[in-house]
Amino acid sequence: MKTFFQNGEKSTFRISPDGNYFSYRADYKGKMNIFVQKVGDSTAVRVSNDTLRSIYSYFWKSNRIVYAQDIDGDQNFQLFSVKTDGTDLKALTPFPAVRSDVIDALTDITGEEKELIVQINKRVKEYFDPYLLNVETGALTLLYNNKENYDSWITDNNGIIRLASKTDGVNITRNYRDPDMGSFTPLLTTSFKDNFTPVSFDKDNKNIYVLSNTSRDKTALVEYDPVAKKELKELYTSNDYDLSTVKYDRKRQSLASVYWQAEKKEKHFFDATWETIQNNLDKKFEGYEPEIVSYDDARSKAIVATGNDRAQVRYYLYDFKTKETKPAANPYPWIEEKQIFYFKFVSEKVI
Repeated sequence: MKTFFQNGEKSTFRISPDGNYFSYRADYKGKMNIFVQKVGDSTAVRVSNDTLRSIYSYFWKSNRIVYAQDIDGDQNFQLFSVKTDGTDLKALTPFPAVRSDVIDALTDITGEEKELIVQINKRVKEYFDPYLLNVETGALTLLYNNKENYDSWITDNNGIIRLASKTDGVNITRNYRDPDMGSFTPLLTTSFKDNFTPVSFDKDNKNIYVLSNTSRDKTALVEYDPVAKKELKELYTSNDYDLSTVKYDRKRQSLASVYWQAEKKEKHFFDATWETIQNNLDKKFEGYEPEIVSYDDARSKAIVATGNDRAQVRYYLYDFKTKETKPAANPYPWIEEKQIFYFKFVSEKVI
């Protein structure tokens, strides 16, 4: 049991925005830390040094790694950034007893290559205000004085906050504002029984793509007009399952795909380019379930995860142009696929 179910040696793979490096989490003195490896090299550089608590969340921004960590488990997460060689560690939000969370990494927005939108309860402990944060300098710019105590935010394709929500513990009220940065006004209120989850704005930053089960049996993807306050059309639904995840390509400004969980993860594509890429991967890894987990800004390189009910996950570097793949990591080198098949077969026989 220990052999089959122990954690892998590496996890949480990401590729750098320039495509020259990839990163992952791995053990250092009993805790999960972040490592960076140049594409084509066989050695990696550890860029974090936490020996008290594992680092769980991180991502790339420009040529830096940004990660969240709290102090002694107090849940007041602070943000840090570091260069690819582990130097120039910056404490971006070094405020005691204050929590910082990322709202939008502002990926694929021209002019925002070094900025994030974060929420911090720095000004008033009871309220989380949204700030623009520079990942190199730590400079903060207040974007909205959150006197209403909104608890979540949605941005449009230009990185402008357009939706804010607030809950009383039972009901959730979504609030909307025009892109001219006016004040928020109530959009609609839903109970805990309903699902109305905004995913992104459309390419014109006018209508909203929403996962909703309002007036229907299953959660579907719909297009919603926030000015008229009405659903315009249903974009996709499954007869048997709730839709769970939507991918919107901010660079191409188009819906990419929608996912739901059946006996295995299922998907439907809206974007022909992404569908072609997925079809190529399906052919290359026939019998497995390949998924792109990270790609660079130029859409030239990606990290692909593969696996199925008989094989633990493995990671590959993928070239969009040549369609070639190269192994990046096998986090479970002690397990062979035939062992898992045998283990499953014997288990089923015993049951």
